[in-house]
Amino acid sequence: MDHPRPSPFLTCTFLQPWSKSFAQRLRLGCWQDQELIFFYRAQDAWELLGGQDVADRLDGLGSTPGFWEALRQEAASWDAPLRFPNLAPDAWVLQSQQEGDRLEITDQSPFVKLEGDFEHYLNGLSKKNRHELRRKMRRAERMAQHGLHVTHGADLDTFLRLHRLSSVEKADFMGHSEAFFRALSESLEKAGMLRISVLWDGQTALASMYQICFNNIVHLYNSGYDPQFSGLAPGLVLLGFCIKKACLDGSSEYDFLRGTERYKYDLGGQDRPVCRLTWAS
Repeated sequence: MDHPRPSPFLTCTFLQPWSKSFAQRLRLGCWQDQELIFFYRAQDAWELLGGQDVADRLDGLGSTPGFWEALRQEAASWDAPLRFPNLAPDAWVLQSQQEGDRLEITDQSPFVKLEGDFEHYLNGLSKKNRHELRRKMRRAERMAQHGLHVTHGADLDTFLRLHRLSSVEKADFMGHSEAFFRALSESLEKAGMLRISVLWDGQTALASMYQICFNNIVHLYNSGYDPQFSGLAPGLVLLGFCIKKACLDGSSEYDFLRGTERYKYDLGGQDRPVCRLTWAS
């Protein structure tokens, strides 16, 4: 089935590790040929499998009005309302909206279209942001004591260590999410979808980006860095190299995913709204 915006978060590669890590009660609805939707029981609603917190773009795999009407009739007897978080503006589930349902814009998901080489990308930035990115990348290369270089592989342990170092909040998050990241990484690597990029000064890791490559789009899923090297802006520098890699690979888009952090816009990010639809109970 051709979805208007294929998402790695709708694949079994992502949803199976997520379900094993986080979901307790599951439901599967299938009312039309090859049209599917998965739910799990959140605290106050039945919610799309993947949840609000760690799956950045969700939807049901149903493209016909009859599918959504059949689901609405079935769900009328369930013990809680249905909630559909993290929807792109062209999500199929949005065609199901009726009077009494609640639709909210909950976030933005900035992205950059890639239509050429890295110089073409740079020329699409504002003069100030183009100058700043080039300056910081050159400065980091100049100040590296043992030679700046980037690896693009599957070095999960380095990512986990840098993620924890980044902040108390990230360390706390990873404290209860490491098992999920390990299972997810194994699943993504088998599918050829995992790219963990690491910025190094010799043998010292400065920053890391956890990316999911899917449908010719690179998705920035998470990141980490060593604060003792913050003067080098290692996260921004590494992102520059990650976008350069995406350009070299011929990727059509670099998707920063949810969140309105300033660096995403400095790097040319354009907003894509993130919506949540809750059906009237």
